[in-house]
Amino acid sequence: MTSGERTGGPTRLHPRGTVFTRAPRPGEEVLRAYDDLAVASVHEAMGQRNLLRGVRPLAPGTRAVGRAVTALDLSGSNLTLHAMLEVAGPGDFLVWTSQHGPVDSAVWGANVSESAAARGLAGAVIEGHARDIADIERVGFPLWALGVTPAATGKTRTGWGNVPVVCGGAYVRPGDLVVADGDGVAVVPLEDAARVAEAAAARDLREATTLTPRVRAGASLFAVRDWSQNFPADGGRFVDAAWDRADER
Repeated sequence: MTSGERTGGPTRLHPRGTVFTRAPRPGEEVLRAYDDLAVASVHEAMGQRNLLRGVRPLAPGTRAVGRAVTALDLSGSNLTLHAMLEVAGPGDFLVWTSQHGPVDSAVWGANVSESAAARGLAGAVIEGHARDIADIERVGFPLWALGVTPAATGKTRTGWGNVPVVCGGAYVRPGDLVVADGDGVAVVPLEDAARVAEAAAARDLREATTLTPRVRAGASLFAVRDWSQNFPADGGRFVDAAWDRADER
């Protein structure tokens, strides 16, 4: 399998072992615009697209925003992940997957968390598992993964670094914006980042000023959201009877 088959990206393929050391970088103003935006709001602002499925935070209470740098390894190896830690720096968000997608082994551990934290990375998401969970929690480096296992991963085969990848079902290019919190991880295309931040902030403001006060006052979401119109439109109805007495009416 070539890098293009797994990435679904550019038709121009690069030899296995190629690690690019440069990637586009979002402006500081764009990055700051995401400081207080939840992944749920960003996901909604993108039309419910670009969510990385199946990953969860392994360091409780963490959130992170950063520039995507990517590692695509061959199955059974995480050598390129370590190569990318030579390339990544402050504010980068490492996105890792394998050529065959999710892996059952641990590609991340306590020492990797220590290294990533020391290099100033914003966070990491891996389409694999981690180990040394107690130490990962102690370090507190923002990490999202499929889960935890003690199973080790080899370091003998190279993949590709800083190329487009598909991670958790989402297409991620080097330089895209990664937003992660306790709910999950979303990737924002770099060219859409300013627009999506504006739309997500506007959504949050609408909810804070119109929806939340009405719900706190006792109104139901069913009514406030106008779902009460969708319900009968699709055949929904309220029957003033118990389910086992409805035929008697």
